[in-house]
Amino acid sequence: MNEKLKQELKNKIRIIPNFPKKGVLFQDVTSITDNSDLFKKVIRELSIYAKKNRVSKIAGIEARGFIFGAAVANQCNLPFIPIRKKDKLPGATYKQKYKLEYGEDEVQVHKDAANSKDRILIIDDLIATGGTAKAAAKLINKLKPKEIRFHFIIDLNNLGGFKKIRDEFEACSLIKSTG
Repeated sequence: MNEKLKQELKNKIRIIPNFPKKGVLFQDVTSITDNSDLFKKVIRELSIYAKKNRVSKIAGIEARGFIFGAAVANQCNLPFIPIRKKDKLPGATYKQKYKLEYGEDEVQVHKDAANSKDRILIIDDLIATGGTAKAAAKLINKLKPKEIRFHFIIDLNNLGGFKKIRDEFEACSLIKSTG
């Protein structure tokens, strides 16, 4: 990992206290996307990882995972797989429900998005408790790919989600922080 980039991210990512609720330290990744130089550096770093690991498709988790995932897919000249919220994709989809702090949600992917030859890199802006990432992994596993990896911009390491993912999949993040 590029140590200079890691430090730059730590210095530039805005932390907004008590958003969306009291006690949360929100990590605002738009402080990356509104800085074109920093955004390019992040995409370059993620692209290096994808190429090094011979990824064949990039998946992004709605919504901020789309920003980074689609840019990496474009940079690497690879297909992009959107992992969408419920009822946002037309056609035949696989579905995966998961628990939220208060209730349930669901993510979906097109049934023809990948196959057993694919090495898929799932990208998201951050990992907190790991619920959405675990659901995305279960969903992508329904496509029976050869391999699933994760890459996050931020690991909110005090919330434990990264460790849950690392127990089953290769995963990394650009920086670690607290939420």
